Amino acid sequence: MPETIHIALSANQAFTVPLGLCLRSIMQSAAEGTQYHFHILDSGVDRKVLQLGGFTNISWYDVADKLRDLPCGGRFPTPIYHRFLLPQLLPDTIERVIYLDCDTVVRRDLGELYRTELGETAIAAVPWVVLGHYAEEFGQHLRSFPRRFGLADDGTPYFYSSLLVMQLPAMRSMQIPQRLIAATRHHTRELIWPDQDVLNAVLRGQITPLPLEYNVIPLFSEQLENESQEARAAYAAPAIVHFAAMKPNILTGPRNALEQDFFRFWQSSPWKRRIPYPLISLSRMPRPAAALLKAVFTALLPFPGLLRQLGKLLNALRGGQHR
Repeated sequence: MPETIHIALSANQAFTVPLGLCLRSIMQSAAEGTQYHFHILDSGVDRKVLQLGGFTNISWYDVADKLRDLPCGGRFPTPIYHRFLLPQLLPDTIERVIYLDCDTVVRRDLGELYRTELGETAIAAVPWVVLGHYAEEFGQHLRSFPRRFGLADDGTPYFYSSLLVMQLPAMRSMQIPQRLIAATRHHTRELIWPDQDVLNAVLRGQITPLPLEYNVIPLFSEQLENESQEARAAYAAPAIVHFAAMKPNILTGPRNALEQDFFRFWQSSPWKRRIPYPLISLSRMPRPAAALLKAVFTALLPFPGLLRQLGKLLNALRGGQHR
């Protein structure tokens, strides 16, 4: 009987389309004979919209009211913490799961990743790597991590939380969910990347590193000529593309080759007439104005050239960079 690979994702209503696109990318990149089962941590997903993808292999977990006391806001809503709950939510018969942020596109079968040797560790993740001219901008937060949490600055790697291979029996026996939640409540003032900071603080030195190809970030795809061979190879042939920090934006169009691939993938999907990622600019507007503009943008989706011209106009009126 073929092995079933268990994948968990967390989403709210605003990220219904990215969730659908991520699931579709996993199914399309699956090797022959690979079976996937998806576990959705649901805090408001529009299931009717999601099912345009025809998915049948999904288990749902209603987490809308869980962990709402943890610090959140802006770019970090409550669903970022729901991954902590997976060992408690998933049945005991499931011993391993891959957690994925839904702002990712999978380009390779995940079987090899699922079978990663974890040894005595309970989690595997990709070490934090900031490339090109963003190293200073993001690096300052990384360098401050040991000081913020009172840890020795001994060169221990810091890991992304966007992709986690979880060994669930070990996480349960080590009470990792409880420890992560307690640490979040205790360190509220120290958090910059909340779930990620806590994961690294609680499991410092106890995470198995994964190759960079499993967390390729388009924002960092420029100026790779001076980066390591691993980085150049990962960006040339990524296994997972993660739209961290900068989402694909219909008002600018693709800003690099990886975003070009995303736009082609989205436009071939059942959600091609829906805005793929929430527009930050709309969230800052009064609701009536935001709703009107969203309706205009949606109507113009078949005409990307017009959308980009409109984006330039709005950007000029705001006098700032459009995101």
